[in-house]
Amino acid sequence: MLNGNDKIKFIYYTPDNVTGLLKTMNACRSYRLCFDDLNSVDIIDRTAPDTPLAKAIYPGYVPELSALKRSERLFEIGPEIKINELLKKGATVLPPILIRALTECAPPNVRNILSIGGVICAPKIRNSVFAALSILNAKAEISSYTTANLRFLVPIQQLFKEDGLDLKPGEMIIKIRIPYEDYDVDYYNEIQDKKTVITFVGTASTFRGTISVCKFAIGNWGDDIIRETEIENGLVEQKLPIPEKIIEGWTEKFANMFTEKYTSFSPYVQKSLINMFNEFLSRL
Repeated sequence: MLNGNDKIKFIYYTPDNVTGLLKTMNACRSYRLCFDDLNSVDIIDRTAPDTPLAKAIYPGYVPELSALKRSERLFEIGPEIKINELLKKGATVLPPILIRALTECAPPNVRNILSIGGVICAPKIRNSVFAALSILNAKAEISSYTTANLRFLVPIQQLFKEDGLDLKPGEMIIKIRIPYEDYDVDYYNEIQDKKTVITFVGTASTFRGTISVCKFAIGNWGDDIIRETEIENGLVEQKLPIPEKIIEGWTEKFANMFTEKYTSFSPYVQKSLINMFNEFLSRL
């Protein structure tokens, strides 16, 4: 595709499926992978008379990358689907805790242009969505342009590090997979401290008056997600409603663990997160 402006010689390669995209990326490794709208791209100098031919690969015509699909066992989310579009399509099907996290991740005007893949790859805004995906046991389906026929799944919590996305050269996220499960309780809260937003997310399922699944996570800008599976597992099979004394006991255990292991948080943040944990248990 050649840009209509005579001063800009810009060719786009526009594959229409994942296999074609990976093959094009492999064959044209020096080309720019451009996720912007074709009508808004401007990466070279329009005024330079000797502007060289610019080439880019545009994945916007690959339906798989911008789709939301649901089967009996899982949801599949394309990384290029915009947040507001995902909220609209998934309003009645996606887990409520993910809907809340997506809503809180950015203002409405930003959500119009921000993709789910962009959110989870950006260290400073991924905390709420990343934490929600973590407790939902989400996995990223990854493929590499060097091995176009090979796809593999990685738990999303293992994929991201403090400074960003932990992908090898040539790898890209094709889908985000979330196992389908009914949840009876969802909890979301956040606190700001020193221009940093810290998020507490939790969800639980019940069966015959007892807790069958209980998961919670804390997301902090630029840091890995905090999960405490020992406490989560300890709450499974707890009869409901939880007696106040038992809630106090678990809250004390959480407080002792948290203040000992996560000393980088200020006393104010620690106290707030302990209160959030207590409130989460109280809602079960």
